[in-house]
Amino acid sequence: MDGQRSVMQEMEDEFAMIRIEDEEQGGLVYENTNDDLGEIDTRWCLVGCFLTDSSINFQAMQHKIISLWKPSRGMYVKQLDVNRFIFQFYHELDIKRVVEGISWTFGRFQLVFARLQEGDNPRTLPINNLDVWMQLHGMSYGFISQRVVTDIGNYIGSFIEGDVNNFVGVWREFLRVRVSIALDLPLKCRMKLMKSDNNWCWVKFRYEGITTFCFICGMIGHVERFCERLFDTPLDKI
Repeated sequence: MDGQRSVMQEMEDEFAMIRIEDEEQGGLVYENTNDDLGEIDTRWCLVGCFLTDSSINFQAMQHKIISLWKPSRGMYVKQLDVNRFIFQFYHELDIKRVVEGISWTFGRFQLVFARLQEGDNPRTLPINNLDVWMQLHGMSYGFISQRVVTDIGNYIGSFIEGDVNNFVGVWREFLRVRVSIALDLPLKCRMKLMKSDNNWCWVKFRYEGITTFCFICGMIGHVERFCERLFDTPLDKI
């Protein structure tokens, strides 16, 4: 037994003296990934938050949103932060229906979201715009054209599309346009259209699905009584 231990000791000493030249440069390198998001398929994901300083009841929100969206192939919702969520769909038609739909809310809190692209970090993805449908009222007959609708959309924000029924039929009370508006800018309420022959009209804007905005500063997400500019406004002007 003593001889066997001696042989084993000699072998261990020999292995300890072996130098593998590449071992100092070897190893495994991992990208900066979030392990809890490893199963997320970025093809059909939205990252969203609600325009509120209040905390969101995740379970109640999840049930409400699912009941509104009714995804045919199902949906997975994960809370990333206090007020940041990822919505994973399993078919393009389900996510397209949500993206192209109305403005979505939970408890009167506006949901804003961005579609996740490959390589995006859902925890830091900027969410700065809201896509909304708008009504254009008061347009004179000579201004009713797709070009004018597009120009108005770009004046309000960034034009996305016009309603396919805008120019169907003899008379419509208003036209509709879908635009992307910046959340750090006040809402616009109207614009003046003019022609060289002195023909002109005011076009008034009505925003569909926006439940909370301020009549003082025009920003989405709060009402007048919580506006910072309230204290700088004369009482008779409120």
